[in-house]
Amino acid sequence: MSIIVNNVDNQLNIKNNDILDVYTVRSIKSVSKGLDASGNYYITINFIANDKNNSLRIYLKDVSSPVSWTNNLAGANTAIADIRDWLGEIIEVQISEANDSILIYGYDSSAPANIPVSVDNSGAVAIQDNGGSITVDGGTGLLRTTGLIRPSGTSGNLNTVAPQFYSVSVANVGSNPGTVLGQTIKSGEVLNFSADAINNYFNSFAYNATGTDFVIIYVA
Repeated sequence: MSIIVNNVDNQLNIKNNDILDVYTVRSIKSVSKGLDASGNYYITINFIANDKNNSLRIYLKDVSSPVSWTNNLAGANTAIADIRDWLGEIIEVQISEANDSILIYGYDSSAPANIPVSVDNSGAVAIQDNGGSITVDGGTGLLRTTGLIRPSGTSGNLNTVAPQFYSVSVANVGSNPGTVLGQTIKSGEVLNFSADAINNYFNSFAYNATGTDFVIIYVA
C-alpha cells in the first residue's frame, strides 16, 4: 500500500494506490495522532461535516510521501505540524473600489437583483437598512493554550490541570482497555470532543488509565 498526501490550493489530496480522494482543508475540525497495539503510528483527521469518511485515519507505515511522515513519534508530530500549517494558510483577495464589485445573491421577487456593498478607504463596510446604517467592525480572537498529559496506570480528571477547556482528544496507547467518562476506550482507540460554538467550553473530563497508558491533548 502506498499513500501520498499533499495540499494543493487548500485542497487536501490523499492518493491511495492511485485512488485519489480530495477534501477541502477548511473542512478539517481537528487532527490527532495515535499508536496501535502493533506499534504503528497513525493520524486521525476529523471533519466538520459528518460524511462517510469522518473520521479519517492514515497509518504512517503506508505513507510514501511526504517522506518526513515516518512511522514513529517524530513522523506523527511532523504530520500534525504540516496539516496545522495547511490550516493556517490564508487566501487574500484584493478588491478595488474602482474596478470590482460585490454582488449578494438570495433575494425574493421584490428585492433588487444586485445589492451593492459599499466599502470606504479604511475598509469599513456600511450596510444600508431602510435609510439607516449599521457599522460592522471586526475583532481580535482569543488566545488559546494547548496542553498534553500522559496519564499511565492512574485515574483523574482533566479539570485538575485545566479548569475549563474547549476541546480534548484522548488516545489509548497502552495494551489494555481504560475508561473515559465512564465508558470503555479500547487499546488503539482515539476519541475527540469539541465544544464547537464560540465560547462554549468543558469543565470536567474524567478518565481512568489504570493498567494502561493514555495520551490526552486539549485546548484551554
